[in-house]
Amino acid sequence: MWLIRRHRSSTLSILLSLILSVILLYITFYDKKFTEILSLNRFELAEQFDSSSVEYFRVQLDLTIDHAECQVNDFLIIYILSSATNFGRRNVIRSTWGSKRNGTCFVFIIGEIAGATYDIGSLQVKLNNERRQYHDIVQVNHIETYANVVYKEVAALQWSSQFYPNIPYLFKTDDDLIIDSIIVSFMAEFFVTNNSHNHVFITKHNSLLVSHMAKSDPTTFFRSGWPMDYQPTGRGGGKFSINETIWPYEFLPPYCSGFGWFMSNKIRDKLLSTAKTYPLNKIVWIGDVFASGFLAKAAHVKCTRIPIDYDQPRFANCSCLFANNPILTVCGSTFHAGRGGTTESKYDEYRKSWEVIQSRHNSTQMITVDC
Repeated sequence: MWLIRRHRSSTLSILLSLILSVILLYITFYDKKFTEILSLNRFELAEQFDSSSVEYFRVQLDLTIDHAECQVNDFLIIYILSSATNFGRRNVIRSTWGSKRNGTCFVFIIGEIAGATYDIGSLQVKLNNERRQYHDIVQVNHIETYANVVYKEVAALQWSSQFYPNIPYLFKTDDDLIIDSIIVSFMAEFFVTNNSHNHVFITKHNSLLVSHMAKSDPTTFFRSGWPMDYQPTGRGGGKFSINETIWPYEFLPPYCSGFGWFMSNKIRDKLLSTAKTYPLNKIVWIGDVFASGFLAKAAHVKCTRIPIDYDQPRFANCSCLFANNPILTVCGSTFHAGRGGTTESKYDEYRKSWEVIQSRHNSTQMITVDC
């Protein structure tokens, strides 16, 4: 009897020891797990508790104050992507193709100044003075880099939607390009009035543009002179490279060149709505490819061709090209080509081209220029 009791006591001790060991192991494991969880960053921690959590693309932009001012009865916003330090370029555009025009509002989209080579404080003061003087600058809170151009693209949509949702049309372009803004303004004016009688030059030399627009739905209009179809996907590094985890296919989705595209505010709203739910880790950091390609694809819209021309000359002869090509609408300046010449000679290219553009629209005859 005594042996039986001793055996039971020994068995109970062993059982209690096993239970205690299990408890200690359990506490040790979860203490370690808890320590690991505390060491995770915010995004990783969210994934531990919600495997479906996604960080979305967001533009940092102050929408409490409208620093760029349009008129409520304008029918077109031409928004121009510009670098914050391009003061001279913006000024020459204001005096040439971006000069005041009834029905058209010109706005510059810029980023934040950064870099060891700049006196950031004094440049920002200069920029603030420029903004107060001209009321045509929207500044996003993202550093000026090539990749951050995607933020400028979407910021333009956000700003216009916030302050001027009812201006029916928008045209996107860059400050290193020379634009026949009269043709671009005509496109918006035609949709609003259905009248082309005041534009003799366009109706005579580009009747195809007029007929194309007459057959188009003005509410879903999303067009460019330079659609890019079947463009190979860049690999192997560099600013045009796209990781296979983002886009594994050989060709990019159709997109339009950043030289310029024209859209209705309904297309704007679709792109903007889609951008708000676009996963940050799926962004393609190439401005035109993302905005008019990947974002457009996700929004189920497509930028297609309209009969206007673009040219990128090797030398500073945009004025000659505008004189000799009546449907030329966008010309790449020497700034865009990255070629030599003084800064003032490059500004002269804008001035000479604008003189030709104005002249050709004020005359029923083609202008000839000695090139």
